[in-house]
Amino acid sequence: MGDPADRRVSPAIVARALARRLLQFRPAEALHARLAALEAPAPAPVAAGAPRTPWFCSGCPHNISTRVPEGSRATAGIGCHSMAVWMDRNTSTWTHMGGEGAPWIGQAPYTETRHIFANLGDGTYFHSGHLAVRAAVAAKVPITYKILFNDAVAMTGGQAVDGELSVPAITRQMAAEGVGRIAVASDEPHKYAGADLAPGTTVHHRDALDHVQRELRDWSIERGAVSVLVYDQTCAAEKRRRRKRGAYPDPARRAFINTLVCEGCGDCSTQSNCLAIEPVETDLGVKRRINQSACNKDYSCLKGFCPSFVTVEGGALWRGREAAGRATDWPILPEPARPALDAPYALLVTGIGGTGVVTIGALLGMAAHLEGKGASVLDVTGLAQKGGAVTSHVRFAARPGEIHAARIGQGEADAVLACDLVVANGADARSRMRAGRTRLVGNSAVAPTADFTLAQAITRTAEALAADLTGLLGAERVAFVPAARLAAALLGDAIATNLFMLGFAYQRGLVPVEAAAIERAIELNAVAVEANRSAFAWGRRAAHDLAAVEALAAPAEVTALAGAPAHGLDEIVERRAAMLAGYQDAALARKYRALVERVRAAERPLGSTRLAEAVAHGYAKLLAYKDEYEVARLYVHPEFRASLDAAFEGDYRVRFHLAPPLLAGRDPATGAPRKIAFGPWIAPLLRLLARLKVLRGTAFDPFGWSAERRAERALVTDYEKLVKELLAGLDPQRLAIAVELAALPESIRGFGHVKAAAISAAKRRETELLAALRAPAALLDLAR
Repeated sequence: MGDPADRRVSPAIVARALARRLLQFRPAEALHARLAALEAPAPAPVAAGAPRTPWFCSGCPHNISTRVPEGSRATAGIGCHSMAVWMDRNTSTWTHMGGEGAPWIGQAPYTETRHIFANLGDGTYFHSGHLAVRAAVAAKVPITYKILFNDAVAMTGGQAVDGELSVPAITRQMAAEGVGRIAVASDEPHKYAGADLAPGTTVHHRDALDHVQRELRDWSIERGAVSVLVYDQTCAAEKRRRRKRGAYPDPARRAFINTLVCEGCGDCSTQSNCLAIEPVETDLGVKRRINQSACNKDYSCLKGFCPSFVTVEGGALWRGREAAGRATDWPILPEPARPALDAPYALLVTGIGGTGVVTIGALLGMAAHLEGKGASVLDVTGLAQKGGAVTSHVRFAARPGEIHAARIGQGEADAVLACDLVVANGADARSRMRAGRTRLVGNSAVAPTADFTLAQAITRTAEALAADLTGLLGAERVAFVPAARLAAALLGDAIATNLFMLGFAYQRGLVPVEAAAIERAIELNAVAVEANRSAFAWGRRAAHDLAAVEALAAPAEVTALAGAPAHGLDEIVERRAAMLAGYQDAALARKYRALVERVRAAERPLGSTRLAEAVAHGYAKLLAYKDEYEVARLYVHPEFRASLDAAFEGDYRVRFHLAPPLLAGRDPATGAPRKIAFGPWIAPLLRLLARLKVLRGTAFDPFGWSAERRAERALVTDYEKLVKELLAGLDPQRLAIAVELAALPESIRGFGHVKAAAISAAKRRETELLAALRAPAALLDLAR
């Protein structure tokens, strides 16, 4: 048996072999005990959940550039764009550097597929990828190369391409190689006015990407030839680096989501593929917000068909509440009892690539060196720069010569600094932990995984992840703190999270070096020194007095209209009735209460409230459909302004991105309405529209005649009839099906065509469930 986490030859494998051999010659109790520990099974894997899969950075050009038209497929090559293979991009397989698209030369004559796209990064193109294009031209195969010009070798650290390269130069070289059709797509197409492009090259905005790709595909199929699309957009990670140095424009414009309006449909994630769009759990379901610390200002999320998006122009991100709690306002913290180094001490750090996990290891290694202690640091990064799982194995000893292996073996971690609970719950990290030995501190504020972007659902909650680790190690050996939320609230940037966690772990006694040495290591690192020292100090304070730190951070983002989930039927009904009264009037609230009470009474003989709770949620959602009046009301609600003021400071103005039914044009490719940006001048109109909610459902409602509004009113009527049928045949056998039917409105989310698709899916599921509900009791028994 190898190391269960990675099947490599590890010190544990060698130790087991030596122990078995030595015991044949000299039995020893201590050796027996050590062998038993080494042969103990690894911790059982946790329940299935989303792993920390590497993903495109927030605002990455590949979020857009790697898409292909419906009916087409693509191949990948070397570079960040290869991650499209595990996304919803109909992209498969990749080749060695310089072989991009070349397999198609042999495949094309023997398949019914008439054309493919091949992604080719600019660094690979300059290295040898142009040779693959040359081969495809010589072979006369129908293929479109998408040369992804990102202005950096992003996968390995953002280095410049090793030589002179520009978009005009690429077009001229491709024309010289015999490519007959070349197009350029960019988020800044205006910069190519007058550029020295190859003759015949067309320039397009990236918004027209689907249309351009279809045109190139048809051209290549018709002529049996190679076409090229050069997609130009600067690497998002490189933009961030350059902006920090003042070497790249940083527009004073940020996207923001009005959580009150948001339906949680996820169309913004579908359009942008961006991990900066995060879930926020509310009483009205899982909604969306933008992590301003992660956002790279790509703005493609604004294309999501949803009126909850605004852009904030001017001002600045709110810099945190640290000034309200200066170091002089806090007592001197007591020094914790640090681990003794009678034997080497192993600390495992788990986290997300690009957030500073490697920095934590480096700081601890330097701190140990400053104290004359032994230390080794082994970083396991993989696709670390792309948000994947990262671990740092940090070992300490009283003297350098006492450390004999850098990697922490199975069950040998004395402490775990879980900056990310998803990575900490992975098989690799869990295999290093052992009940009775390992202590753990974890960041309970969990960043979304790629699975959330794809599936639009949270597969593993922070509570579930924390419970898994508590079950493994025991409640007395774990401690959790919402580090990301507190770091952002106190310091104005979630990037401070990991140093905050280091301070928390230090004060909890998990770090065997002194605070002074860690602070000196921060100084020697010479990067954001004061911010990192502050983050470390706040982590220590949180470990010493979490309630005081929480009170100072006092997050303002949780609101009364979309606050924490209600518990119990009575609380659900009270909240929803109050919401409906504000939405329309007291009469609507009474209508809602009456139906829920009928369900409660009918379900009471079964000793359950499951159906009543499902109806309490589902009926309220259908009654309070978000029409023009409600969207306006939620924008003029004071809680929206409070959420803006909690995120931004200074003199800023808000632009609203809406698609008014009489003003919005149609996208020629999709047929969906196009959103329009409205300035602050629209606020008085929104206030007026909010007051006109009295027209809702009357003959004088100008919006009530639209197909969408008629469909929403029909849903209410259909649901009332459905509940009547559920109650007529309610019994223990049919209860589960009845609950699922009553909860279907929760799946109907979004606006316009997005909501229409959700309604169609819900109706299909309703048909299936009704067939099961109406089946004879004997068939239900057989199904069970």
